[in-house]
Amino acid sequence: EYGVSLVAEKRRHPGDDVISHLCDVDDLADVEIAVLAVSLLFAGYETTVAQIWLQTVQLLSDPSKWLMLLDDASLIPKATEELMRASMVCGVGIPRYARDAIDIGGVTIADGDLVLLDPGSANNDPAFFTDPDVVDFTRTGPQPLSFGYGGRYCLGAPLARMELNSVFSQMIPRFPDMRLAVDVTDLSINTDALGS
Repeated sequence: EYGVSLVAEKRRHPGDDVISHLCDVDDLADVEIAVLAVSLLFAGYETTVAQIWLQTVQLLSDPSKWLMLLDDASLIPKATEELMRASMVCGVGIPRYARDAIDIGGVTIADGDLVLLDPGSANNDPAFFTDPDVVDFTRTGPQPLSFGYGGRYCLGAPLARMELNSVFSQMIPRFPDMRLAVDVTDLSINTDALGS
């Protein structure tokens, strides 16, 4: 309902924004634009909020990392990438289907077989990331798969990066002495929101 009323408002008063541009697409109905707008809102909000929470907890769990970013804000973009890489643990995987028969490590995956891709496992693979259990804001090498790869690369990755970098470049200098009020083991998070 909110999305439909927003679309109606954008049709009356268009601006330079996604919803106004979607209103210019001839074959999209208002309800379709509203569904797309709400999907963008939740895809671009919930996961980023979860990452801000998780990365803040990671930084505050090791105050030397917080202080490192306080001393050198230019490390923040690398830090957000590294914290995402390190926080992605092995999970149940992302379902995909093979388009062709593939041989990997002596195992044949047939055309049409279900394959579970695990970016957390890939992001912690010692063949690609030296000392993967160590959070290193100066790490070089391959780009982590936190946002996917290729045709399945996250459409919102640039926005998520901008939001994370903006939050930490403002929060760390504003609250240089921030500390956890409870032990990190007393904290919990809804892990359903940590998808990419």
